[in-house]
Amino acid sequence: MITWADVVLVDPTLSAVPVPAQNAILADTALQLSAETWETKYDLAHKYLAAHCGVLYLRGQGGASGAIAREKVGDVERQYSVPANLTDSLASTVWGQEFQRLLRGCLSARLPLVV
Repeated sequence: MITWADVVLVDPTLSAVPVPAQNAILADTALQLSAETWETKYDLAHKYLAAHCGVLYLRGQGGASGAIAREKVGDVERQYSVPANLTDSLASTVWGQEFQRLLRGCLSARLPLVV
């Protein structure tokens, strides 16, 4: 079982995530992972997935998130892209990429892609 303090150890900027969001992220990511599938790497996978979600939370605090697809200066305009699928979303943060790296090394987590 990980705590938010474990997540902050890998990325200190995530200490800015409010406690209610921390609790929600930890609960939600725990539901997305199977301890039986991840075996000894469960806590590490949980930490990386929670860190990924924390980074996405901080990016989206203003109500929009994702990569900027279009930006205009006169009369201010900004448009964000939305990841097409989970893989694209995971690739959008260093912690999502680390989660994917772990996933590639865990055969039982790849068959099928139920993390």
